[in-house]
Amino acid sequence: MEKYLKRKNEDDPAPKSKFFRKYNPDFIKYGFVNGGSEAVPRAQCVECGLTLSNEALKPSKLQRHLETKHPTLVGKPVEFFKRKEDGLQMQKRSIVSLTGNSKSALKASYLVARRVAQSKKAFTIAEELVLPAAVDMCREMIGEAAAKKLLTIPLSNDTVSHRIADMASDIQQQLIERVKSSPFFSLQLDESTDVTNAALLLVFVRYRWDSSLHEDILFCGELPTRTTAQECFRCIDNYFSENGLDWQNCVGVCSDGAASMTGKHHGVIRQILDRAPEAKWTHCFLHRESLAAKNMSPEFHGVMDVSVKTINFIKNNAVNSRCFAKLYEDMEADHIQLLYHSEVRWLSRGLVLKRLFELRNEVFSFLTEKKSPLSHYYANTKFTAQLAYLCDIFTLLNQLNISLQGRGSNMFVVADKVQAFKRKLALWTKRAQEKRMDMFLLLSDILENSPQVNISDSVSQHLSQLAEKFDDYFPEDPREGHMWILDPFSVDPTANDVALPSHLESQLLEVSTDSTLKLQWGKLDLGSFWVAVSKEYSCLAGFSILATTKTKARNRLRATLEATLRVSLSPIPPRLDLIVSQRQAQVSH
Repeated sequence: MEKYLKRKNEDDPAPKSKFFRKYNPDFIKYGFVNGGSEAVPRAQCVECGLTLSNEALKPSKLQRHLETKHPTLVGKPVEFFKRKEDGLQMQKRSIVSLTGNSKSALKASYLVARRVAQSKKAFTIAEELVLPAAVDMCREMIGEAAAKKLLTIPLSNDTVSHRIADMASDIQQQLIERVKSSPFFSLQLDESTDVTNAALLLVFVRYRWDSSLHEDILFCGELPTRTTAQECFRCIDNYFSENGLDWQNCVGVCSDGAASMTGKHHGVIRQILDRAPEAKWTHCFLHRESLAAKNMSPEFHGVMDVSVKTINFIKNNAVNSRCFAKLYEDMEADHIQLLYHSEVRWLSRGLVLKRLFELRNEVFSFLTEKKSPLSHYYANTKFTAQLAYLCDIFTLLNQLNISLQGRGSNMFVVADKVQAFKRKLALWTKRAQEKRMDMFLLLSDILENSPQVNISDSVSQHLSQLAEKFDDYFPEDPREGHMWILDPFSVDPTANDVALPSHLESQLLEVSTDSTLKLQWGKLDLGSFWVAVSKEYSCLAGFSILATTKTKARNRLRATLEATLRVSLSPIPPRLDLIVSQRQAQVSH
């Protein structure tokens, strides 16, 4: 019997005194193969697949199983059972292969769903377009077998929705963990209404993680009834409570100037500052820029009204729209459509006016043919010059607006661009008073062909009003007293323009003479540099990081589905392998 017994190795988890029976290849004549491991063999029937315990590795027990469970197989030759063994092994390989294919198909489903979310397309596009196109390409380039494998990827509308929700949940979990581990964070708030009249509150967060500053969308909450300050704050506070976020770590809040946000006693900002005493409020730079550019003189306001009426006359009527389309095709125009003006879209005026100016000849021909009273405006050279000026100035304002957006912005970057534009306005006003319009390209071309037109007074007056509005909405320079943050190695820490407590002045002196940090300063961005400094000079670095975190321009982004928005906008990648494993575990249970 000793040849059937095997003492377990010392590394095995079972007690050392326990014996395990060994598998004998001769057991195949009873229809059994080794269904366990080398250390702990187990008997597995090649006919029914039943796996017996190690204690059953006895000829008598194996023969009894064969005679009672499979009496028709008694007396079969060994070759018969070996063929059965080959079939059993093939089944095992098939199961492993199917399991692997199932996991690959599941992960591919998540990858496609993420692409759909990032492209902001309808969920049905995955099943109706992406999958058929992929199958066609694989069939043509690789073969039918590869094409059939793609058909196992689940991409229905509901499936894509569930996949996006899974990834959004994972991204949110990672984001919350990051924000909790950060010693501080700042918020950016934007309340608006989408195309379905749903009131949405978007909250962005900026935080420290992994030796640098990061930005992400914290959440998108729907306000079910009113958009009052109480409702907005309740939405934010509930999210903080549910996810264990601490208001004490909030050091900055950025929002627009709406009354519900900035109310003195009960506004959202007031309620946040009551719970976060270290936080400072900043009026959004983008919102201020839009308000500064909103007002126009009656003369240019009339030009804008005529432009909007012209566009509505052509586009609001289906017949007029089709006739105009045929006209610009015959005239080989650069564009095929006019653009609607939308007051709530800050870039709309510049884009609408530019398109109208480029199609002004086609518009004049069409309005003349339709005998519209608006046609005489486009025959007036002065009106054309005024339209050209509005195109130029709003294009420049749009460029400023776009430059203030984006990730990684801080108060120094934004303030530099705003101050540069204010100086340009002063220069342009002076040139306009001198009747020099070469800084406005479209207007300059019109005046070159029509020198009798003179709108320099109107232009200089509008530029002066615009400069005054910019001074009103940007009265202070946030860089004053903080230039040492931008370059701590070229600022005198003892100078009067550096207002710091004595202990921070000492730390700034040490930083300004640290040659090792100076090498890092040229390689890292501003936020990452001060995060690196915080390891040695925590107080000074904390002060500088808070200053750069407080003031920031935010992106105006809206969506109705928080999960889609999170997956499409968040820089945090979903942990797909973990999500797939969890999903498979749920299915198996």
